[in-house]
Amino acid sequence: MKILFLSQFFPPEMGALASRTYEHAKYWVQEGHDVTVVCGFPNYPDGIVPPEYHGKWLAREDWDGIRVLRGWLYATPNRGVVKRSIAFVTYMISSILVAIFFTGKCDVVVASSPQLLCGVAGYIVSLIKWRPFVFEVRDLWPAQIIDLGVIKNRFIIFLLSSLESFLYNRAKAIITIAPAMSREIARRGFPEDKIFTIPNGINEEFFKPTNGGIKIRQEKGWDTSKIVVLYIGTLGLSQGLETILQVAENMKDNSDVLFVFVGAGADREHLISLAEQKKLTNTRFYPPVKKQEMPDWYSSADICLVSLKKRNVFLYNIPSKMFEIMACERPILLGAEGQARELLEQSGAGIAVEPENADAYTEALIKMIQDPEMGKLFGKKGREYVLAHFTRRENARKYLGVFSKVMGKTV
Repeated sequence: MKILFLSQFFPPEMGALASRTYEHAKYWVQEGHDVTVVCGFPNYPDGIVPPEYHGKWLAREDWDGIRVLRGWLYATPNRGVVKRSIAFVTYMISSILVAIFFTGKCDVVVASSPQLLCGVAGYIVSLIKWRPFVFEVRDLWPAQIIDLGVIKNRFIIFLLSSLESFLYNRAKAIITIAPAMSREIARRGFPEDKIFTIPNGINEEFFKPTNGGIKIRQEKGWDTSKIVVLYIGTLGLSQGLETILQVAENMKDNSDVLFVFVGAGADREHLISLAEQKKLTNTRFYPPVKKQEMPDWYSSADICLVSLKKRNVFLYNIPSKMFEIMACERPILLGAEGQARELLEQSGAGIAVEPENADAYTEALIKMIQDPEMGKLFGKKGREYVLAHFTRRENARKYLGVFSKVMGKTV
């Protein structure tokens, strides 16, 4: 089949959406399908477009047989409501134009959230091409940004909520990344028979324990006796990482523990400033790393953190980094509730605590530090569980089943 996929983000950009889209599309190509991805010029999360794209409004690329068409968009760092909104609008416009005039025929049109305007672009393209529209829902927008206080204007909330419902109604299939998310959409009255759950997952041949963690420790000058507590990913509004700095403050008298933060995001500079204000000598901040380096970074850690704020909307989320950490056989200290906590408890891959509760984090961390064998068992169980249930290859097959269904075919 010919698959047209609209996603604002795509490698070399970091993040779950870029990785998920690329790895699924790569598998579809291997299975003999024709895949075209329409995305923006790479700029996430710092808003800097590489020089090779300057002066262009369209770029054509080939990624492992995937036809990639990149359109111009307003590039901006991952912070600030107005500028990010402009980025969303310009991507919507450019993706519609690129998809209509440069992609040719297709059998199905897929668009991925969280930003809803990508869904709008996908729906418009599906109408023009007269093909079924599939909407991939990675986060429940606008609920998430409302819950975080990003948007408070009632009229804007009404418009976004109406747009969300419109897209759910028009999609021939809705694909979510967590069962709780699917249940929430169904609870709101949308037909269950068109809602499918295909979770995040991992490429088990890539995310695995490595010896590269030793090299990372040596390069960064971390003493071999240090217990490294690692957070790698977005340093943004959703993660509640101020709580982790409070944990670091609680642990400052233990010179054997080092808290390492790797990534970028809207809260990065604030977190660095806060660590300096607290005079925390047991924290280190590093910029985002290339995906190829991530297994080594995970392997450098003794304990890996997954943190979310205490918000109702996050009851439906499973952070993608959980699967990566589990595949790399590292124990998880999770500050989240709902679907993420359920996954951790089912897998036996770590300890879950109440989000934004620094004392609970500290108590659990001390417990894990005092019993390293327990941590090794968590890591082993995590990899076994993720290999049994969450591989990219199996998830990509499930997508093909959904596409075939909306096309009126059988698998």
